[in-house]
Amino acid sequence: MNWLQDSNPNRIILPYQHIVSDQAVPHVRNLYPFKNVKAFEKDLDVLAKNFQPLTAEQIIRHINEASPLPKRSFCLSFDDGFREVAEIIVPLLEKKGIPAIFFLNPAFLDNKELFYKLKISLIIDALHINNYQEVNLNLICDVLEIPRGSNLEDTREAIYNIKYPRKEITDELGKILGLDWEAYLKSARPFMTWDQVGDIVRKGFEIGGHSIDHPYYDMISYEEQIHQTLGSVTPLVERFNLPYKIFAFPHYDSGVSKKFFNELLTGTDPKLDLVFGTANHKQDISPKILHRFNFERPETSSSASVKGILAYTKLTRMLNKHLVNRD
Repeated sequence: MNWLQDSNPNRIILPYQHIVSDQAVPHVRNLYPFKNVKAFEKDLDVLAKNFQPLTAEQIIRHINEASPLPKRSFCLSFDDGFREVAEIIVPLLEKKGIPAIFFLNPAFLDNKELFYKLKISLIIDALHINNYQEVNLNLICDVLEIPRGSNLEDTREAIYNIKYPRKEITDELGKILGLDWEAYLKSARPFMTWDQVGDIVRKGFEIGGHSIDHPYYDMISYEEQIHQTLGSVTPLVERFNLPYKIFAFPHYDSGVSKKFFNELLTGTDPKLDLVFGTANHKQDISPKILHRFNFERPETSSSASVKGILAYTKLTRMLNKHLVNRD
């Protein structure tokens, strides 16, 4: 690991996760796997043993003022603002003395709205747990525009692949299956409240925008990309008087143009100080764009994940495939 990190020109490793829990978490478990508390604590220990933690403000100063960075460093971040951030993740980070950034979707805070991807997980859960009548299953197939009588696996795949432009389909499917989103929001409370966000800011953790309601950026217009971005960052900056303006793309940043970054990152008073993508440590058109890697897979040890991303970084540079192309 030391050899790989010493040959890493990016200096900073940028792991990200979403949630940590010892529970099954129905609204997430059909979307992606996540680590339990014991595994997460081990992750933190591995990172702290081998690297020095950084904040976003330190990275911004490094970019703007050429201030030095430690030879080996990491910046840890978490997406989507699940309530486990306040209840599990922040207490463990405080215990270990590790800073982190939390990227938030304002539409979901205070549990005012249920993210459509979480609805997808709950719909898949309902189909596996309950025995629905054939008439209900046929209606589901009709809504999904797949053949009636499709097997559970094909139906599950069609549900899983519902994308942001057709997110309303999840509401139709919920009604067919008798699922009550409002009741679930009240009982499960998937997301943090604004008060909890304020509490983690007061504790010294950093927050940033993650879009208003988590679209795929290559599926929305340029104007909507700008609206989703600033509409998630500006409320946080104004509400908590933040001295920085940071943003992380939801899903991925493929298809986002140079024009987008020029508008938000350049000028004497840029609208954003730092942007995070998910292109696995690749180098982008501006030093203000940093790319993170998924650190959430429970089947892979934290040490293996770090060695893997460092080796990948080294290999892509050797093959001259380390640059992100923007039109």
